[in-house]
Amino acid sequence: MRPRIIDWLDHFFNVGFFNYVIPDPAYMYAIMIGIMAWLFISRCAKVNLSKYHATGITIWGTIAALVGARMFFLIQNADLIMQDPAMLLEINGATVSFGAYLGAIIGILAYAKIYRIPVLNYLDVLVSAAGVGPLLGRIGCFLNGDDFGKVSRVPWAVRYPAGSYPFMDHVQKGLIASTAKLSLPVHPVQLYGSLKGLLLLILFTWLWQKNFFRPGVLFLLFWIAYPIARFTLEFFRGDDNRGWVGPLSTGQFMSVCIFSISLLCLLQLSFKGKILNKTVPA
Repeated sequence: MRPRIIDWLDHFFNVGFFNYVIPDPAYMYAIMIGIMAWLFISRCAKVNLSKYHATGITIWGTIAALVGARMFFLIQNADLIMQDPAMLLEINGATVSFGAYLGAIIGILAYAKIYRIPVLNYLDVLVSAAGVGPLLGRIGCFLNGDDFGKVSRVPWAVRYPAGSYPFMDHVQKGLIASTAKLSLPVHPVQLYGSLKGLLLLILFTWLWQKNFFRPGVLFLLFWIAYPIARFTLEFFRGDDNRGWVGPLSTGQFMSVCIFSISLLCLLQLSFKGKILNKTVPA
């Protein structure tokens, strides 16, 4: 999709520099990590959390997220690994977002355990900025053409160029000829995910600033809200090779698991009266 966007903009404005303006998907992911790290560390400093530990958490969480994202893909596609073990050596191979989330949390908890710091306040700050992940990450997916949507006739549907993931999928399904120039129109589901990230960023920034909840509650609320949105958006995706657990896609299955665990933890805190801050009127 990135080449199509560049060509269209260059033609529309009669210039030739948009190749340097529209970022490569890999750069978009790097920008995403950088902005989220900056936002997390600056917000920690704003509420007098240790900037030193915020930086350490960022480093450990980022590395663990990158490892987790790749490991999740390899486990999910173990059958392909058996056929082609060389995939294990692909440094820039495919990844799965839920692996990144789980890896980051494990890395952060490990850091907190080793350095013996209370981690709940840091986790609340983290989710106040976590919307940046899908907001920018899904734009990278849109530019790359992966995680594409189902065939659709909605006015805002998009068509990908020959050689792209949606194009090859439609050729394999016999929906278009291999000589076609474009895929069929599909839902820009990656941009739906980007909008989801923006809404989460706005909502949880506001909730974090209001300081309604005791430490850890905001973190649980995020992992209740995010899976609901992710489960819904999975219905619009058209990449059937993303993995399935029975009738559910891997994304939906993970959403159900994370939502259920977070809700149970939140209910347990509610029964103990440990939801709202004492300074917030009941």
